[in-house]
Amino acid sequence: MGLRLKELPRLVVERRSSVLLGLLVVALAWMGVAFKHWSDLRTARLDSDRTNHNFAMVFEENVLRSIGEIDKSLLYMRRSIEMRSGSEDYGTIANTTDLLSEIIVQVAIIDAAGIMRATNAGPQPPPPTDLSDRAHFRVHVDSGEDRLYISKPVVGRASGRLSVQFSRRFVDRLGRFAGVVVASLDPGHLTKFYDKIDFGSPASISLIGSDGIVRSSGGAGGGFAVGADLTESPTVERIRAGRSGTFEMRSVDDGTPRVVTIRKVRDQPLWVSVGVPAREVYRDAAVALRHDSLIAALATLLVGLAVERLLRIEEKRSEAEAHVARLAAQDPLTGLPNRRVFRAGLAAVAERPRTGPEPQSFAVLFLDLDRFKLVNDTLGHKVGDGLLQEVGRRLSGLLGEGEMLARLGGDEFAVLMPAAGRSDAERLAHRIAEAIARPLQVESHQIRTSVSVGIAIGPDDGAGADDLLIAADLALYAVKSSRRGAFRFFDRAMSEGLEERREIEAELRRALERDELELYCQPSVALAGGRIAGFEALTRWNHPVRGPIPPSLFIPIAEECGLIHALGQWSLEEACRHAATWPGSPRIAVNLSPVQFAGQDLVAMVRQILTRTGLPASRLELEITEQMLLDNSEHTRRVLRDLKALGLRIAMDDFGTGYSSLNYLRAFPFDKIKIDRSFVAGLGEGPGSGTRDGAQTGAHNAAIVRAVIEIARSLGMHTTAEGVETPEQNRALAALGCDEAQGYFHSRPVPVAAVPGLIAQWKPGAAPAARAAPAQPRNVPNVA
Repeated sequence: MGLRLKELPRLVVERRSSVLLGLLVVALAWMGVAFKHWSDLRTARLDSDRTNHNFAMVFEENVLRSIGEIDKSLLYMRRSIEMRSGSEDYGTIANTTDLLSEIIVQVAIIDAAGIMRATNAGPQPPPPTDLSDRAHFRVHVDSGEDRLYISKPVVGRASGRLSVQFSRRFVDRLGRFAGVVVASLDPGHLTKFYDKIDFGSPASISLIGSDGIVRSSGGAGGGFAVGADLTESPTVERIRAGRSGTFEMRSVDDGTPRVVTIRKVRDQPLWVSVGVPAREVYRDAAVALRHDSLIAALATLLVGLAVERLLRIEEKRSEAEAHVARLAAQDPLTGLPNRRVFRAGLAAVAERPRTGPEPQSFAVLFLDLDRFKLVNDTLGHKVGDGLLQEVGRRLSGLLGEGEMLARLGGDEFAVLMPAAGRSDAERLAHRIAEAIARPLQVESHQIRTSVSVGIAIGPDDGAGADDLLIAADLALYAVKSSRRGAFRFFDRAMSEGLEERREIEAELRRALERDELELYCQPSVALAGGRIAGFEALTRWNHPVRGPIPPSLFIPIAEECGLIHALGQWSLEEACRHAATWPGSPRIAVNLSPVQFAGQDLVAMVRQILTRTGLPASRLELEITEQMLLDNSEHTRRVLRDLKALGLRIAMDDFGTGYSSLNYLRAFPFDKIKIDRSFVAGLGEGPGSGTRDGAQTGAHNAAIVRAVIEIARSLGMHTTAEGVETPEQNRALAALGCDEAQGYFHSRPVPVAAVPGLIAQWKPGAAPAARAAPAQPRNVPNVA
């Protein structure tokens, strides 16, 4: 499995939320690192500027103090000379002046001609030395201004040492220029004190003249060389501009960045400079940056891992959604499109815009395998499923480009030909019949079958998808009603009853809205004792114009159009509401349609009705048919288990008329089995019954009923026989051990409002009035 983040550009273009969120988190993390580093740099720079400024102020004060001490010594010497004017005892004055020996390297007296006449350094008396070319002499000759002069660092001709010359002029008695007094300062004196102080970073300090020449330099960081000419440096540019402050520059020695603060020495042509390497200023910020970057990198890695995991989860979810979509669109057994997809495809073809004066024709073919039930009953569902899969493969091989094959359910298939006329559909129907007629090998069984095909041509046979589906279904029904294994095209005669069905659907909808339906109940009598054990609820519709409409007509219509859900809920609620008021607490049985199991939540609906009506769940019995289990066994069984968990009873109706009934009895623990009326007919007919065939049928039915009763008893289930119309049938059922009987022999269905009266008048053990009545037509059971 490859790394999903390798496709980051594509994922960004696709605007994958997890990727965009991850990138946002990473971007915010690194932006946070950048902002913090900027803040750290700013703080470090502010701290450095403040420290350098304070350092420069201290250095300035120290320089001023030293200059003041030197100047006082020079003024003292000058006063001594001028007071002794004429004696010219310069040697005594030079050697007796109170000097700061740690500051002053040498003092000297130079006469008006520039000849050094006295000094406290070297041999005494000193040899005459011509200093007329020295700047500290020339400045006083060229200017009559009385001021302290501070020279550039020079090597003394008498002392032989590098020094900075401090000089002042003196005059004779007549006020004429008479010479210069000089004090030589050791340049290192001004900075050596700072060499011993730890300022937390290798700072360098310098004393720079306004002329750009370095007078003194020192500090832990070194600094400029004494005597260095900085006239071309940024420092001197700022000195010339007269601007004190802090700035960054590159060192003139090695080019490394430095943070430099310069400050003008008060009343002197000097500037103090404090410099710190920029890396030292920002050292803590750099350390913090490395630490924060490591954390951000780790966070980026974690976000990347999280996004990678999310992408994998999203991919699995997408695969699952695609799988669910395939399941929703495909028949799980054959892998073919299902009914929903087929209808959508048909609707798209039916609604496509016209490309010419006449709409393009297309064909819908409905296919139904003949004798498929026989395969299921004799060979089992596994072989039946294999047969459907093999048929699907054969039919798929017959389709042309753009044609669709779908499985609608059970053994029904459908084909959509988007561009076809009657002749095209007829040719395909022949090919389908030939393909299915060839023996099909399923496991070890060779199966021969045929297929019935109903064909509708659009748009002639219907404007919309629903009309065409009905038309094809009617054509298929016509084939199956006449001669199987053939095909027929839809014609209008097949739809004569279609309009009537639509009218009944609309009228049934109005009947539900107007509460025009009625509920009837037919008792179920215990054969041992003759008491009423319960009632079956039956929905009746007495149309104001058409008269009574049989359930066998309106129930299938309700199932097809979806009204069965509202109809079923109405029947169940009415039955439970009335049954809750009956004396003696008999059970009430309500039929469920297979369509109701595909609804939203049947279990919740039943639970809510029991709560609203107050009927105990133990008095409610729900009847289902075997066809319901065949349509969707797993889902249906799960719903049945949930229903039974409510405490109600489940009965299997019309037992023996469906498919593989014994399998269902084993798979789900029913409470009751209802024996179909077809097996009750003929019971009690003996040799004197009138016909030999009748007696034989009665014997066969008795054997079947006995087997059903014994199976039910062994499984702990009750039995109820339907359609009991004669005393002979009633006696035969009692003799066979059947628990309950239901039919006209005991009572016709009565309106639900008449049930309390029927219960009150019922006399267990008495002969029913129906026994003396003429034979009544058989009741058609209703699915409520």
